[in-house]
Amino acid sequence: MIVHALEPHVLASWEPLGVSAVVLFCMGAAIIALGFSVFSHRAPDGRSATALLWFVVFGLTALALSCPSQDVGERCGVVEPLALWIATISLALTSFITAEGVMEHRRAWRGIRSSPMQLVESPRKWAGFDESCTALGLLILLGVVGELSLSMKTVWGTHRIVSLLLGASAFVSGIALLRLVTRRWSIGLADVGASLLTVGFATLLLVVLPATSQPLSDHLPARFNTILVGLTVMIGFWAWLYRVWEQQLDGGVAWTTAGRLRSRIPRLIVGITVISLVVAGMMAVWPRLPLIGCSDASFLRIGFGTAGHLFLILVLTIIARKWRHAPLGVLSGLGVLSLCVFLVIRLSMFSSIET
Repeated sequence: MIVHALEPHVLASWEPLGVSAVVLFCMGAAIIALGFSVFSHRAPDGRSATALLWFVVFGLTALALSCPSQDVGERCGVVEPLALWIATISLALTSFITAEGVMEHRRAWRGIRSSPMQLVESPRKWAGFDESCTALGLLILLGVVGELSLSMKTVWGTHRIVSLLLGASAFVSGIALLRLVTRRWSIGLADVGASLLTVGFATLLLVVLPATSQPLSDHLPARFNTILVGLTVMIGFWAWLYRVWEQQLDGGVAWTTAGRLRSRIPRLIVGITVISLVVAGMMAVWPRLPLIGCSDASFLRIGFGTAGHLFLILVLTIIARKWRHAPLGVLSGLGVLSLCVFLVIRLSMFSSIET
């Protein structure tokens, strides 16, 4: 029986990543739990835990690379290897940050109980852990954007599942990174965490789009418009937090983590706005791009596209006026230009509108 199991045709039929997302999540959780139980206390400065984090990341990357791109639907279900890789990396990152926080909390309580009359020493930082989390958060962010850009050949129903997985992974990773920022301030962690929250929310909005059996390449403008609305909502959210967190300043100086995060919000909003304008521009010129087989000219799409542009322009104009922020005013003008291009291209194809 053993010899039969080792025959070449049997080995060739074995698919290393032909498992469901649930099984892959369980494998990742088991690896993380086993590693922490063995290595977390081996080095006083946490070097072994940081090394274990990268070991898990490289292991999951090797599993993802072992799954060829062909016949993905038959071997990996409805989820592509890149989406599974992003989800498992997000799981590993969130688990390590949570475990580090639990260990630090227990260490602080032990210090209080042993010497209640003395101040507890400052939080212990694992060697290279914050920098590793920043790098992995940026990898997840780039992976989500890449997956949204490349998954155009799948049907809409499949993409809704992928969007849910990617959006949840980005959102949870962003919360984990910002939670780590509350323990130890880091500009890199703050920027990447806030960006993951923003992209995660915009990706989750794709789930509400109606299902259809047609390829995504025929409906990319609708996806662009949904992402544009999600990014605009997050621009308004961060602007609202900027006003609320003003109370975290003492004479203009930040004295809490929220106050430090507040100082990063204007730059974050400018970055999100630039990405939003790129998305709006892609939606506007989409029918004129080469190799596009649909006109994207219908009353419904023109209405939603115009509403998405106007929503972005309105939010940017309000923020720029309240803050007296000239760059946001210029970006708002670019939004008006994108809207004009959108209407000119769609109205020029008005003869092909389907009623």
